Amino acid sequence: MQRPERGPVRVPSRQRARPPKRRSTAGPLVFLIFVMALLFGFLFVVRPIVVDAAIDFISTRDSLMRQPVLRTIVATRVASDTDLAVDPNGQLRSFEVRRGETASDIGRDLRAQGFIRSDLAFVYLLYETDRADVLQSGTYRISAAMTPREIAKLFERAPGEQTVLKIIEGWRLSEISSAVSKAFPSIPKEAFSAAAVVGDRKNTVLAGLDPKTPLEGYLFPDTYFFRPDTTATQIVDTLLDNFEQRAAATLRAAAIARKTTIYDIVKLASIVEREARDRAESPIIAGVYANRLRIGMKLDADPTIQYALGDWRVLSLDDLATDSPYNTYRVAGLPPTPICNPGQKALEAAAAPASHDFLYFVAKQDGTGDHLFARTLEEQEANRLKVGNR
Repeated sequence: MQRPERGPVRVPSRQRARPPKRRSTAGPLVFLIFVMALLFGFLFVVRPIVVDAAIDFISTRDSLMRQPVLRTIVATRVASDTDLAVDPNGQLRSFEVRRGETASDIGRDLRAQGFIRSDLAFVYLLYETDRADVLQSGTYRISAAMTPREIAKLFERAPGEQTVLKIIEGWRLSEISSAVSKAFPSIPKEAFSAAAVVGDRKNTVLAGLDPKTPLEGYLFPDTYFFRPDTTATQIVDTLLDNFEQRAAATLRAAAIARKTTIYDIVKLASIVEREARDRAESPIIAGVYANRLRIGMKLDADPTIQYALGDWRVLSLDDLATDSPYNTYRVAGLPPTPICNPGQKALEAAAAPASHDFLYFVAKQDGTGDHLFARTLEEQEANRLKVGNR
Protein backbone atom coordinates (compact mmCIF):
# COMPACT_ATOMS: atom_id res chain seq x y z
CA MET A 1 0.00 0.00 0.00
CA GLN A 2 1.29 3.40 -0.96
CA ARG A 3 1.86 5.85 1.82
CA PRO A 4 0.52 9.30 1.34
CA GLU A 5 3.11 11.92 0.69
CA ARG A 6 3.86 14.23 3.47
CA GLY A 7 3.61 17.89 2.94
CA PRO A 8 6.20 20.33 4.09
CA VAL A 9 6.48 20.56 7.87
CA ARG A 10 5.80 23.97 9.28
CA VAL A 11 7.93 24.96 12.15
CA PRO A 12 6.07 27.45 14.30
CA SER A 13 7.96 30.63 14.73
CA ARG A 14 9.46 30.99 18.24
CA GLN A 15 7.27 33.20 20.31
CA ARG A 16 8.94 36.24 21.79
CA ALA A 17 9.77 35.54 25.50
CA ARG A 18 7.73 37.59 27.87
CA PRO A 19 9.62 39.33 30.66
CA PRO A 20 9.01 37.72 34.08
CA LYS A 21 6.53 39.47 36.27
CA ARG A 22 8.18 41.48 39.04
CA ARG A 23 6.87 40.55 42.42
CA SER A 24 5.78 43.43 44.58
CA THR A 25 7.71 43.88 47.87
CA ALA A 26 4.79 45.68 49.42
CA GLY A 27 3.22 42.49 50.76
CA PRO A 28 6.24 41.17 52.74
CA LEU A 29 7.02 44.67 53.97
CA VAL A 30 3.51 45.17 55.26
CA PHE A 31 3.65 41.76 56.92
CA LEU A 32 7.00 42.60 58.56
CA ILE A 33 5.64 45.89 59.85
CA PHE A 34 2.58 44.07 61.17
CA VAL A 35 4.74 41.53 63.03
CA MET A 36 6.93 44.27 64.47
CA ALA A 37 3.87 46.18 65.61
CA LEU A 38 2.58 43.06 67.37
CA LEU A 39 5.94 42.55 69.09
CA PHE A 40 6.11 46.20 70.08
CA GLY A 41 2.59 46.06 71.44
CA PHE A 42 3.35 42.94 73.43
CA LEU A 43 6.64 44.20 74.84
CA PHE A 44 5.62 47.75 75.67
CA VAL A 45 1.86 47.61 76.17
CA VAL A 46 0.48 44.15 76.83
CA ARG A 47 3.43 42.66 78.73
CA PRO A 48 3.72 45.47 81.33
CA ILE A 49 -0.02 45.27 81.95
CA VAL A 50 0.18 41.50 82.40
CA VAL A 51 3.22 41.79 84.66
CA ASP A 52 1.54 44.50 86.76
CA ALA A 53 -1.57 42.38 87.15
CA ALA A 54 0.51 39.33 88.10
CA ILE A 55 2.54 41.28 90.66
CA ASP A 56 -0.60 42.80 92.20
CA PHE A 57 -2.07 39.33 92.54
CA ILE A 58 1.12 37.82 93.98
CA SER A 59 1.63 40.68 96.46
CA THR A 60 -1.61 39.75 98.24
CA ARG A 61 -0.70 36.07 98.39
CA ASP A 62 2.97 35.97 99.31
CA SER A 63 3.06 32.15 99.53
CA LEU A 64 2.85 32.14 95.73
CA MET A 65 6.39 33.45 95.79
CA ARG A 66 7.56 29.94 96.56
CA GLN A 67 7.23 29.31 92.82
CA PRO A 68 10.47 30.20 90.98
CA VAL A 69 8.57 31.30 87.86
CA LEU A 70 6.52 33.81 89.82
CA ARG A 71 9.58 35.08 91.68
CA THR A 72 11.21 35.70 88.32
CA ILE A 73 8.28 37.93 87.35
CA VAL A 74 8.50 39.86 90.62
CA ALA A 75 12.29 40.16 90.31
CA THR A 76 11.92 42.27 87.18
CA ARG A 77 10.46 45.03 89.35
CA VAL A 78 11.99 44.76 92.81
CA ALA A 79 15.27 42.80 92.75
CA SER A 80 17.37 45.98 92.74
CA ASP A 81 15.56 47.30 95.83
CA THR A 82 16.79 44.44 98.01
CA ASP A 83 20.20 46.11 98.42
CA LEU A 84 19.12 49.75 98.69
CA ALA A 85 18.83 51.60 101.98
CA VAL A 86 16.24 54.33 102.52
CA ASP A 87 18.56 56.65 104.46
CA PRO A 88 22.33 56.04 104.78
CA ASN A 89 22.33 58.16 107.93
CA GLY A 90 19.29 56.52 109.53
CA GLN A 91 19.38 56.04 113.30
CA LEU A 92 18.67 52.81 115.14
CA ARG A 93 15.03 52.43 116.21
CA SER A 94 12.96 49.64 117.69
CA PHE A 95 10.92 47.34 115.45
CA GLU A 96 8.79 44.44 116.60
CA VAL A 97 8.30 41.20 114.70
CA ARG A 98 5.13 39.74 116.23
CA ARG A 99 4.52 36.05 116.61
CA GLY A 100 2.46 34.59 113.78
CA GLU A 101 3.08 37.45 111.33
CA THR A 102 3.54 36.56 107.67
CA ALA A 103 6.33 37.83 105.47
CA SER A 104 3.89 40.30 103.92
CA ASP A 105 2.81 41.58 107.35
CA ILE A 106 6.41 42.25 108.33
CA GLY A 107 7.22 43.87 105.00
CA ARG A 108 4.24 46.22 105.21
CA ASP A 109 5.17 47.27 108.75
CA LEU A 110 8.77 47.90 107.74
CA ARG A 111 7.69 50.11 104.84
CA ALA A 112 5.07 51.95 106.91
CA GLN A 113 7.68 52.80 109.54
CA GLY A 114 10.17 54.03 106.94
CA PHE A 115 12.74 51.25 107.23
CA ILE A 116 12.48 50.01 103.63
CA ARG A 117 11.30 51.35 100.27
CA SER A 118 9.36 48.32 99.07
CA ASP A 119 7.59 45.69 101.15
CA LEU A 120 7.33 43.48 98.05
CA ALA A 121 11.12 43.60 97.66
CA PHE A 122 11.48 42.39 101.26
CA VAL A 123 9.01 39.54 100.75
CA TYR A 124 10.64 38.57 97.44
CA LEU A 125 14.05 38.47 99.17
CA LEU A 126 12.78 36.20 101.95
CA TYR A 127 11.47 33.63 99.49
CA GLU A 128 14.38 33.96 97.08
CA THR A 129 16.85 33.21 99.93
CA ASP A 130 14.57 30.63 101.58
CA ARG A 131 14.20 32.70 104.78
CA ALA A 132 10.45 33.20 104.86
CA ASP A 133 9.95 30.58 107.58
CA VAL A 134 12.99 31.24 109.77
CA LEU A 135 12.33 34.77 111.07
CA GLN A 136 12.30 35.11 114.84
CA SER A 137 9.71 37.16 116.73
CA GLY A 138 10.80 39.86 119.13
CA THR A 139 11.85 43.52 119.27
CA TYR A 140 14.89 44.44 117.19
CA ARG A 141 17.01 47.57 116.84
CA ILE A 142 17.23 48.43 113.14
CA SER A 143 17.64 51.55 111.01
CA ALA A 144 16.75 52.93 107.60
CA ALA A 145 20.47 52.78 106.82
CA MET A 146 20.13 49.00 106.57
CA THR A 147 19.13 47.30 103.33
CA PRO A 148 16.25 44.79 103.20
CA ARG A 149 18.87 42.05 102.84
CA GLU A 150 20.61 43.15 106.04
CA ILE A 151 17.33 43.41 107.94
CA ALA A 152 16.27 39.95 106.80
CA LYS A 153 19.58 38.51 107.98
CA LEU A 154 19.14 40.13 111.37
CA PHE A 155 15.63 38.74 111.80
CA GLU A 156 16.95 35.19 111.50
CA ARG A 157 18.16 35.26 115.09
CA ALA A 158 16.43 36.20 118.31
CA PRO A 159 16.81 39.91 119.17
CA GLY A 160 19.04 39.24 122.16
CA GLU A 161 21.57 37.34 120.07
CA GLN A 162 22.72 40.15 117.76
CA THR A 163 23.53 43.84 117.86
CA VAL A 164 23.69 45.79 114.61
CA LEU A 165 26.57 48.13 113.87
CA LYS A 166 26.26 50.20 110.70
CA ILE A 167 29.47 51.93 109.54
CA ILE A 168 28.88 54.66 106.95
CA GLU A 169 31.34 55.30 104.12
CA GLY A 170 33.39 58.39 104.88
CA TRP A 171 33.08 58.31 108.67
CA ARG A 172 36.08 59.31 110.76
CA LEU A 173 37.37 57.04 113.50
CA SER A 174 35.77 59.37 116.05
CA GLU A 175 32.37 58.97 114.36
CA ILE A 176 32.74 55.19 114.36
CA SER A 177 33.67 55.30 118.04
CA SER A 178 30.44 57.17 118.77
CA ALA A 179 28.38 54.66 116.77
CA VAL A 180 30.00 51.76 118.62
CA SER A 181 29.32 53.37 121.98
CA LYS A 182 25.63 53.84 121.09
CA ALA A 183 25.23 50.24 119.94
CA PHE A 184 27.33 48.85 122.81
CA PRO A 185 26.79 51.05 125.90
CA SER A 186 29.45 49.09 127.79
CA ILE A 187 32.14 50.31 125.34
CA PRO A 188 33.08 53.98 125.88
CA LYS A 189 34.21 55.94 122.83
CA GLU A 190 37.68 56.30 124.31
CA ALA A 191 37.99 52.54 124.80
CA PHE A 192 37.14 51.83 121.17
CA SER A 193 39.56 54.50 119.89
CA ALA A 194 42.30 53.06 122.10
CA ALA A 195 41.69 49.58 120.61
CA ALA A 196 41.71 50.92 117.05
CA VAL A 197 45.47 51.08 116.55
CA VAL A 198 47.85 48.82 114.62
CA GLY A 199 49.27 47.22 117.78
CA ASP A 200 50.50 43.68 117.19
CA ARG A 201 47.98 42.90 114.44
CA LYS A 202 49.44 40.98 111.50
CA ASN A 203 47.08 42.02 108.70
CA THR A 204 49.03 42.39 105.46
CA VAL A 205 47.55 45.83 104.75
CA LEU A 206 49.25 47.14 107.89
CA ALA A 207 52.77 46.00 106.96
CA GLY A 208 55.37 48.62 107.82
CA LEU A 209 53.14 50.78 110.00
CA ASP A 210 54.13 51.79 113.52
CA PRO A 211 52.17 49.87 116.21
CA LYS A 212 50.85 53.17 117.57
CA THR A 213 49.32 54.21 114.23
CA PRO A 214 45.53 54.67 114.46
CA LEU A 215 43.48 52.47 112.14
CA GLU A 216 41.84 55.49 110.52
CA GLY A 217 41.09 54.40 106.95
CA TYR A 218 41.10 50.65 107.66
CA LEU A 219 37.74 50.18 109.41
CA PHE A 220 35.68 48.99 106.46
CA PRO A 221 32.23 50.59 106.08
CA ASP A 222 29.54 47.91 106.19
CA THR A 223 26.69 46.54 108.29
CA TYR A 224 27.88 44.17 111.00
CA PHE A 225 26.07 41.84 113.39
CA PHE A 226 27.69 41.16 116.76
CA ARG A 227 26.83 39.44 119.99
CA PRO A 228 25.82 42.01 122.63
CA ASP A 229 28.86 41.08 124.77
CA THR A 230 31.38 41.68 121.94
CA THR A 231 34.48 43.65 123.03
CA ALA A 232 36.03 46.72 121.43
CA THR A 233 39.01 44.68 120.24
CA GLN A 234 36.75 42.08 118.62
CA ILE A 235 34.83 44.80 116.77
CA VAL A 236 38.04 46.41 115.53
CA ASP A 237 39.37 43.05 114.38
CA THR A 238 36.16 42.30 112.47
CA LEU A 239 36.15 45.66 110.66
CA LEU A 240 39.84 45.36 109.84
CA ASP A 241 39.50 41.76 108.64
CA ASN A 242 36.67 42.85 106.35
CA PHE A 243 38.96 45.55 104.91
CA GLU A 244 41.65 42.90 104.36
CA GLN A 245 39.22 40.59 102.61
CA ARG A 246 37.61 43.24 100.41
CA ALA A 247 40.57 45.42 99.44
CA ALA A 248 43.95 43.88 100.26
CA ALA A 249 44.60 42.17 96.92
CA THR A 250 43.68 45.28 94.91
CA LEU A 251 45.77 47.58 97.09
CA ARG A 252 48.84 45.32 97.10
CA ALA A 253 48.82 45.04 93.31
CA ALA A 254 48.38 48.81 92.92
CA ALA A 255 51.15 49.62 95.41
CA ILE A 256 53.58 47.41 93.50
CA ALA A 257 52.56 48.72 90.07
CA ARG A 258 52.74 52.38 91.12
CA LYS A 259 55.79 52.00 93.37
CA THR A 260 54.01 53.41 96.40
CA THR A 261 52.61 52.10 99.68
CA ILE A 262 49.22 50.74 100.62
CA TYR A 263 49.01 53.40 103.32
CA ASP A 264 49.41 56.22 100.77
CA ILE A 265 46.73 54.69 98.54
CA VAL A 266 44.38 54.54 101.53
CA LYS A 267 45.14 58.20 102.27
CA LEU A 268 44.21 59.12 98.70
CA ALA A 269 41.09 56.94 98.86
CA SER A 270 39.96 58.72 102.02
CA ILE A 271 40.11 62.11 100.25
CA VAL A 272 38.29 60.73 97.21
CA GLU A 273 35.60 59.30 99.50
CA ARG A 274 34.85 62.72 100.95
CA GLU A 275 34.94 64.50 97.57
CA ALA A 276 33.01 62.13 95.29
CA ARG A 277 29.30 62.07 96.07
CA ASP A 278 28.75 60.52 92.65
CA ARG A 279 30.70 57.24 92.77
CA ALA A 280 31.11 57.35 88.99
CA GLU A 281 33.38 60.38 89.47
CA SER A 282 35.66 58.63 91.97
CA PRO A 283 38.33 57.52 89.43
CA ILE A 284 38.33 60.98 87.79
CA ILE A 285 38.82 62.78 91.10
CA ALA A 286 41.51 60.29 92.09
CA GLY A 287 43.18 61.07 88.75
CA VAL A 288 43.17 64.82 89.51
CA TYR A 289 44.97 64.27 92.81
CA ALA A 290 47.35 61.74 91.26
CA ASN A 291 48.27 64.32 88.60
CA ARG A 292 48.91 66.95 91.26
CA LEU A 293 51.05 64.60 93.33
CA ARG A 294 53.09 63.67 90.27
CA ILE A 295 54.05 67.29 89.50
CA GLY A 296 54.48 68.37 93.14
CA MET A 297 51.36 70.57 93.15
CA LYS A 298 49.49 71.07 96.42
CA LEU A 299 46.26 69.03 96.67
CA ASP A 300 44.09 71.93 97.91
CA ALA A 301 41.62 69.38 99.30
CA ASP A 302 38.92 70.83 101.56
CA PRO A 303 38.22 67.51 103.35
CA THR A 304 41.74 67.39 104.81
CA ILE A 305 41.14 70.74 106.56
CA GLN A 306 37.69 69.61 107.68
CA TYR A 307 39.36 66.57 109.23
CA ALA A 308 41.82 68.81 111.08
CA LEU A 309 38.92 70.90 112.38
CA GLY A 310 36.94 67.82 113.38
CA ASP A 311 33.89 68.96 111.43
CA TRP A 312 32.69 68.25 107.88
CA ARG A 313 31.12 71.72 107.57
CA VAL A 314 31.64 74.08 104.63
CA LEU A 315 34.96 75.90 105.03
CA SER A 316 35.46 79.65 105.38
CA LEU A 317 38.40 81.62 103.99
CA ASP A 318 39.87 81.73 107.50
CA ASP A 319 39.70 77.93 107.66
CA LEU A 320 41.96 77.69 104.60
CA ALA A 321 44.73 79.28 106.69
CA THR A 322 44.48 76.65 109.44
CA ASP A 323 47.90 75.75 110.80
CA SER A 324 47.91 71.98 110.49
CA PRO A 325 49.86 69.27 108.67
CA TYR A 326 46.45 68.24 107.29
CA ASN A 327 46.02 71.62 105.53
CA THR A 328 46.78 70.58 101.95
CA TYR A 329 46.38 74.20 100.84
CA ARG A 330 49.60 74.96 102.72
CA VAL A 331 51.42 71.63 102.85
CA ALA A 332 52.31 69.68 99.72
CA GLY A 333 51.69 65.96 99.41
CA LEU A 334 49.25 63.61 101.10
CA PRO A 335 48.09 64.23 104.70
CA PRO A 336 49.88 62.41 107.55
CA THR A 337 47.07 59.82 107.86
CA PRO A 338 43.85 58.89 106.08
CA ILE A 339 41.09 61.38 106.91
CA CYS A 340 38.17 58.93 106.97
CA ASN A 341 37.30 55.31 106.32
CA PRO A 342 36.72 54.90 102.57
CA GLY A 343 34.38 52.41 100.93
CA GLN A 344 34.99 49.97 98.10
CA LYS A 345 34.54 52.44 95.21
CA ALA A 346 36.92 55.02 96.65
CA LEU A 347 39.56 52.38 97.38
CA GLU A 348 39.32 51.01 93.85
CA ALA A 349 39.53 54.53 92.39
CA ALA A 350 42.62 55.38 94.44
CA ALA A 351 44.20 52.08 93.38
CA ALA A 352 43.52 52.81 89.69
CA PRO A 353 42.99 56.57 89.10
CA ALA A 354 41.56 57.58 85.73
CA SER A 355 44.16 58.64 83.17
CA HIS A 356 43.56 62.25 82.08
CA ASP A 357 45.21 65.69 82.28
CA PHE A 358 42.74 67.43 84.62
CA LEU A 359 44.25 69.36 87.54
CA TYR A 360 41.16 71.12 88.90
CA PHE A 361 37.49 70.52 89.65
CA VAL A 362 34.62 72.47 91.13
CA ALA A 363 31.19 71.34 92.34
CA LYS A 364 28.32 72.13 89.96
CA GLN A 365 26.18 73.45 92.85
CA ASP A 366 23.10 71.86 91.26
CA GLY A 367 22.31 69.40 94.02
CA THR A 368 23.80 66.40 92.20
CA GLY A 369 27.21 66.56 93.85
CA ASP A 370 28.82 66.30 90.41
CA HIS A 371 31.80 68.38 89.32
CA LEU A 372 33.21 70.31 86.37
CA PHE A 373 36.83 69.41 85.59
CA ALA A 374 39.53 71.64 84.14
CA ARG A 375 43.05 71.33 82.76
CA THR A 376 44.19 74.90 83.35
CA LEU A 377 43.60 77.57 85.95
CA GLU A 378 41.83 79.66 83.31
CA GLU A 379 39.38 76.82 82.63
CA GLN A 380 38.88 76.39 86.36
CA GLU A 381 38.04 80.07 86.85
CA ALA A 382 35.59 79.92 83.94
CA ASN A 383 33.93 76.89 85.54
CA ARG A 384 33.71 78.72 88.86
CA LEU A 385 31.89 81.59 87.20
CA LYS A 386 29.62 79.14 85.42
CA VAL A 387 28.46 77.53 88.67
CA GLY A 388 28.40 80.78 90.67
CA ASN A 389 31.38 79.89 92.84
CA ARG A 390 33.40 83.10 93.10
